[in-house]
Amino acid sequence: MEKDRVLQQRDWSEQEFLENGFRYFERRKYVFLARELPPEEAPLKMYYENDTHIATAGYMICFSAGWRKRKNLYDYPHWPVAPDHFADMYREWDDPNWKPNRGEKHLMSLGCKPYYNAVGVWAKKLRQSQLIQSPEHESPFEVPAGTWLLLGAKGSTKGVSYWNTDKGFKRRFIIK
Repeated sequence: MEKDRVLQQRDWSEQEFLENGFRYFERRKYVFLARELPPEEAPLKMYYENDTHIATAGYMICFSAGWRKRKNLYDYPHWPVAPDHFADMYREWDDPNWKPNRGEKHLMSLGCKPYYNAVGVWAKKLRQSQLIQSPEHESPFEVPAGTWLLLGAKGSTKGVSYWNTDKGFKRRFIIK
């Protein structure tokens, strides 16, 4: 893939993933909490290192609770997921022995419910930066070299591009 070409969602074949250096990675199962973004809070801009996402009303906002209770909802690490992507990729948390911690209990009191991401991704570590266009970006975004380029593997997310740091990728996916 050429750096000056913008990678946009398309329906990839398994052969195309492999020919372009991607491998399939299963997800690690862990709980996070989510709620639908109500109209009165939209649009919601989220700023990350090297990136900005914008969520509109109806998007699912996912939260990582950690162990401690935070003062406000958006003090927790959070990220947006398009409604159709959420429906295709996420499932209600199904561990009957799960006991929510303080942060999770707080998020639940604010209208969040527990979920997990059930779908793996096609991914590769970038040797050079790559321009991508995803639903959460207003314009093409440059994914820096040394990070992971991920492509959705199923349903409405198939071929949707996003990225992750090395640390974040290793925490979320099983590397064999």
